[in-house]
Amino acid sequence: MQWLRLEERFRRKIASNDQLAEGYNFNFRLRYNFLSQFPLSKRAFQSKTLSFVLNDEIHINFGKQIVNNYFDQNRFFLGFAYHVNSHDNVQFGYMNVFQQLPAGNQYRSIHMARVYYFHNLDLRRDRK
Repeated sequence: MQWLRLEERFRRKIASNDQLAEGYNFNFRLRYNFLSQFPLSKRAFQSKTLSFVLNDEIHINFGKQIVNNYFDQNRFFLGFAYHVNSHDNVQFGYMNVFQQLPAGNQYRSIHMARVYYFHNLDLRRDRK
């Protein structure tokens, strides 16, 4: 599964790493997400089964006020999904967020455990 998202962002101006300045900047952010699940049983993606999950999402800024560095952040996830039923699954595993700091030339890398709950709505009408 993959998706592309365009965001329009009004962001508060930054005086330093500890202080905000007056006013706002406007920019766009493009987010590209790639997610792949690999079943770990023959009953793929059915109730009470596990799958391996690989996910990467990159965030790119652009616009008139973005001049030096277009990169915003990258979110990388490795883990497992437990399929509760055909509509619900719980993902758990390791996530790394590599993010640009407000200074523009400094970055942080955050290592964390992530737990997500997903519910897929089925809005189709029964055709009996």
